[in-house]
Amino acid sequence: MRKILLTLLLSASLGVSFADNANKPTVEILATGGTIAGTASSQTSTIYKAGSLTAEQLIASVNGLSDLANIQYAQVYNKDSGDITLSDWLHLASEVQKAADNPKINAIVITHGTDTMEETAYFLDLVIKTNKPIILVGAMRPATSMSSDGPLNLYNAVAVAIDKQSSSRGVLVAMNEKIFDSRNVTKTNTTEAEAFQQPNGGTIGNVNMGKVSYQSIATRANTNSTPFSVNQESKLPDVEIIYEYAGVNPQMLDHILDTKGLKGLVIAGVGDGNIPSYEKDFLIKARKKGIVIVRSSRVGSGAVSYDYNNLDTTYDLIAADNLNPQKARILLMLSLMKTNNIKQIQTNFSTY
Repeated sequence: MRKILLTLLLSASLGVSFADNANKPTVEILATGGTIAGTASSQTSTIYKAGSLTAEQLIASVNGLSDLANIQYAQVYNKDSGDITLSDWLHLASEVQKAADNPKINAIVITHGTDTMEETAYFLDLVIKTNKPIILVGAMRPATSMSSDGPLNLYNAVAVAIDKQSSSRGVLVAMNEKIFDSRNVTKTNTTEAEAFQQPNGGTIGNVNMGKVSYQSIATRANTNSTPFSVNQESKLPDVEIIYEYAGVNPQMLDHILDTKGLKGLVIAGVGDGNIPSYEKDFLIKARKKGIVIVRSSRVGSGAVSYDYNNLDTTYDLIAADNLNPQKARILLMLSLMKTNNIKQIQTNFSTY
């Protein structure tokens, strides 16, 4: 009789467990490396190898993840985010879209290095087609560091991913208890945990020990609302960035025009996207070659005024609005996959 009772109790317990799992959302964690998966020789060393831990090891280091959701994972690649290539972006986009299209997966979390996280996030925000939450997360201290920020960041990212308010917001970044939209977030400090900010509007939400709250929503079109898409076979146009400073050597600029296959340039101008007057011949030569040029700014915040100093109408240029140079490059690349029309691309910079 006691054995029968014990069996019934175990069966009931297992039944509850299975029911709990069935009721939990399923989150796919796509690991790409970065500091969050980095290891060092000591707890206080500033020298470490990014992308040392696997997705499995990273997930196992975070207590309570399985209480939030059913966790699946895949190792997309495992590298320092400074080493990420355009081919890596295409591969990651393919994996993200595959997860987004899977009806059994409710949300996606991507572990990523912080150096280029904002670029990857914005790229995915423009090309992935889904209303499911997609959250990028990383760490400023490696996994072996004293007071590593990675485990809590990942826990919070999963909490953001499963929150009902996170749907249809585009790709988000969750770092240091804050939630950012991918278009406006940027890394503003080299080493501090409080490295990520949104200079043109502030955070859109917070997440404290898994408790999520939102204060605002992104206002620019994203994901399902953009015309952009890629696949593994896509080739992103070659777009480079020029950084302005006092006394730029025009001869150096002319050499850039010899780059084979160059389709576009983003100029990180001074102030309001200003370009020195002695570079006018360079601008004329570039446009004659069919190279599309976007004016951004090196300042770090604020919008670039359309036709500042008559630059855009005089030289047939595009104003980047408030996109920083690295994100303006992404939008220009994707725009050039569809058109070379300056007016249409200018409209893209006002829309996405």
